Amino acid sequence: MEAIYVSVWDGGIEVRSKCQYDTETYNVTDIYSVDVDGLDICEREYIELPDGTIIERTDFTIDFDED
Repeated sequence: MEAIYVSVWDGGIEVRSKCQYDTETYNVTDIYSVDVDGLDICEREYIELPDGTIIERTDFTIDFDED
């Protein structure tokens, strides 16, 4: 399913991008690339499902496979 990948940087700057989330494997793929130049510390990562459910980074894996 389509979801939103959110990373929170430097005291609260949210960077949001589209991704795909597999509800059976808890795997996140196809995260759209976003420029984070100038940001230093990623403090939190989560995904937001279409119904507003938030899934913390500890509860999913990211597949960085670049075929």
